[in-house]
Amino acid sequence: MKRLAAALLSFGLLTAACSGADDTASTTAATSPVIAEAPAPAATAAPSTTAAMPATTEAPATTAAPATTAAPQYEAEAESRSESSEGSQTGAEPADPLGAAVAEWMERTGAPGLVLAVAQGGAEPAAFAWGLSDIATGTPMTVDHHVRIGSVTKPVTAAVVLQLVAEGLVELDAPVAQYLGDDWAPGYEHAAAVTVRDLLGHTSGFVEYAFDVQFYQLAAPRLAEQISPEEILQFAAEYGPVAELGTERHYNTTGYLAAGLLIEEITGNTAAAELRSRVFEPLGLQHTYLTPEEFPPEPTANGYVGGTLGYLMVPLLGLTSDNQITHNDGIYVDIGSGPEDFARSAGWTGGGIEAQIGDVAVLIRGLFATDILDEEQIALMTTGHPTPESSYGLGISTDEILGVTIYTHGGGVPGFRTIAAYAPALDLGVALTTNLLGLEGPDDVGGLLESLAPILATRGQQ
Repeated sequence: MKRLAAALLSFGLLTAACSGADDTASTTAATSPVIAEAPAPAATAAPSTTAAMPATTEAPATTAAPATTAAPQYEAEAESRSESSEGSQTGAEPADPLGAAVAEWMERTGAPGLVLAVAQGGAEPAAFAWGLSDIATGTPMTVDHHVRIGSVTKPVTAAVVLQLVAEGLVELDAPVAQYLGDDWAPGYEHAAAVTVRDLLGHTSGFVEYAFDVQFYQLAAPRLAEQISPEEILQFAAEYGPVAELGTERHYNTTGYLAAGLLIEEITGNTAAAELRSRVFEPLGLQHTYLTPEEFPPEPTANGYVGGTLGYLMVPLLGLTSDNQITHNDGIYVDIGSGPEDFARSAGWTGGGIEAQIGDVAVLIRGLFATDILDEEQIALMTTGHPTPESSYGLGISTDEILGVTIYTHGGGVPGFRTIAAYAPALDLGVALTTNLLGLEGPDDVGGLLESLAPILATRGQQ
């Protein structure tokens, strides 16, 4: 049974990476959006164990962006709308097409909660929240809740590495071993040849540990322990190459952990400190944190895993019914039901950022619309290592929707699914996160954001 579960989980995780896994829940509670001012930031020490998942699951880029050529304007709303203690909605009002569309999506997919934000120009982001942050307690989701954005971390790490390149401290086409030493990936047959460009462009040949059953088996007995990036690199090195070095793009988080170690080696500072000083602080992000070096204060949203993915995690990780919760005819793995130290340490510079959704919208815009990166660095990030079958450059995907160029990245970690996108022609950044992993196809967050684009544009013109 365990062998079958392991094989099916491999398939399920790979599916989740591309589009989300199947979710069988049919309905959920949804509320009118809540817009609120975020609390003052305060990084906290590593929390006590509170979730039951083994590893950060990362998601490749998903195309999602406003399908409009007009440049809407957004203003943050000050008032909050009525919301019951159960987080239920009495009925979507015709005057609120955004709320109605989100409510329909949540009912169809079973997603407990959703947060969304839009940032345009230098204005404050407009942020919205629906549904529940915690099913068991009935706590409503708010824009103050910190959520886990997974692989949307990767463009930030790439931006810092490209800054080091511009400063003459790193060469893109130099071997990683030049900076981290010959034993940086012990036993990996390509260790001496992997370049910095390979790390950022996913052409290092490394396995994607976050989707690998062997990594889940490694995690199962130590969910309450943190795992270091060096240990993950050793796991990937011993696993061996799964793609051709330098020419075959194989999406993996392993290379971005090596990029984090590179940042630390070159600067002499922690990766969290460098991301904060080089990106978070210049953009005014007061509610963004890189785990496990720093953790956000409360409130933090609880996450869930549903569908086939959640079902298969139970036997593979040795979970029980105590780790599951029923919600509107769906059975979810409850992330808050057990230890999560392993999960919140496995992503780091490849998927460890936790933030309020307003910050995420400002972040994705800020990478391209401010002086975080210059034109040459943006060109490298967007087209620095393309392959014929992929639009992924060095940390971001470039797509085109209805003639509008979009820079975008998706993210998935146990319990959360995120999409962030920036449209340069509109100077528009959009981000949304649901606290449910296990959605598939058009029901996934990329499809949701694309379907909401015309509504968001209409709201902006009101």
